[in-house]
Amino acid sequence: MIFEVLVKQVEVAPGMLTKLRYVKGVISSSCIQVLPAHGVPAKSYDRLIKSLATKVGSAAVADLRGQGASSVKATRKNNYGYNELLKQDIPALIAAAQEVFNLPVYLLGHSLGGQLSCLYSATDDPRVKGLILCASGSVYFKCWKGTERFKVLLGSQFFRVYAKLKGYFPGRLFKFGDRTFQRLINDWGRQALSGRYVIEGSDRQWELMMSQTQISILAISLKKDFLAPPEAVNHLCDKMKKASLTKHCLDKPDLNHFNWLKSPDEFIARIASWLHA
Repeated sequence: MIFEVLVKQVEVAPGMLTKLRYVKGVISSSCIQVLPAHGVPAKSYDRLIKSLATKVGSAAVADLRGQGASSVKATRKNNYGYNELLKQDIPALIAAAQEVFNLPVYLLGHSLGGQLSCLYSATDDPRVKGLILCASGSVYFKCWKGTERFKVLLGSQFFRVYAKLKGYFPGRLFKFGDRTFQRLINDWGRQALSGRYVIEGSDRQWELMMSQTQISILAISLKKDFLAPPEAVNHLCDKMKKASLTKHCLDKPDLNHFNWLKSPDEFIARIASWLHA
């Protein structure tokens, strides 16, 4: 059976558009909405959503604001952060996925997408039935060891300062994702420094909300993943104190933070087992 990636335009906020890439699956009990890693375009997840459609269920992915096919680009004037993604983009994408599939939604977050998935689940949206975290962890610098700890600390805080001066973050210049919003990199860097989620423009107590969220979570990580080491995965998952958590740490030296998207079978097998248990 050939699975075709279909595309639907979605308005995530007035005048702000992105494209939902989706595949209708063989199994029709649920759908999976993928939230990408920072700087990874949605089309890079085509193989993943096709594999999910084959063995798990219908799946969709879209570029968040400022990334890939999004109509919004980061500039001094266009400046957004986690708050807008959580209040506008993610709810709009869930609505679009439900319109296409008419099925319960699971959020699959890769890297930053996993952090956003955890934060969004704390809003208690009844449409979200569970979370799947793939190569995703906290960016708190103390989750790393030795010299790596200082690299994460210095790098994250330098990026915050540079973005503040520039008005946006030129990710390609530093080989760290793509061009993105100053406020987004500031939200990210603040959590790297303190370990806590305090989001600019929001007065919500995100740490408390996450600790009280009752939801099922599957966390799949890679033992040798520098960008999401096991300690960082644990730090993120530990915030979800009331969640029903299943964790798998894969010892696969040939896979890294990004290339697992080209060979997702190990991840797909565990997702299928968890979702259909």
